[in-house]
Amino acid sequence: MAGWEGLREELRRLLVEAPEALRALPDPDSVPARTPVRIMLAAWATEIAAGLQATYPELVELEVGAMRYPAGELIRYVRVPELRGRPAADIGIDVEALAPLTVRSGWDLWQDVLVRNRGDREQVLITMGELSSVVADGSGRVVGRFAGPHALPRVGFAVGAGEERPVPVLIGTASLVPELGYAVPPGQWRLVIGVRTETGAEGEASLELTVTA
Repeated sequence: MAGWEGLREELRRLLVEAPEALRALPDPDSVPARTPVRIMLAAWATEIAAGLQATYPELVELEVGAMRYPAGELIRYVRVPELRGRPAADIGIDVEALAPLTVRSGWDLWQDVLVRNRGDREQVLITMGELSSVVADGSGRVVGRFAGPHALPRVGFAVGAGEERPVPVLIGTASLVPELGYAVPPGQWRLVIGVRTETGAEGEASLELTVTA
């Protein structure tokens, strides 16, 4: 396949030198079943995407964060979530930062937050291994989230009545607003964390988030 030998060597190089940039890619040790081949990159990896697009324009179909590259438009299957607006405190759960929440533009971060159960009975938080979150602006518009393949385990975090515990949250800064670019730009934003209990109660907690260059 013309061009595939060069692309497969480039992918092998990236797997060694910048593995965190690659979210999904064809197996470099096999021949792809179809072309163009789909390659998913992290939201910060625009320079890598530009190099692949320039060298293999007919061979690659690129996604950077939540957008097609170089078109800069949302991928068809990407869902922009709507905030429910119900505070987690209304279901007896408080969430606060254990340390300042700071993440680089276009990158992802797993960080613990402190979850407190103000109720008189145990609450079990239902997660996929960590609490989910989105990035919002001051008006409450969702502008970013994690984008990429993600395991879907069902993991419960039990918090006893009147107790508190650290729980991990996944912070993603892939932009969902084409005008902002592929990544949520540096600045002060809101991190809105979704909370869901095994009884079906749902709420949201909003914390300060700093996105850096």
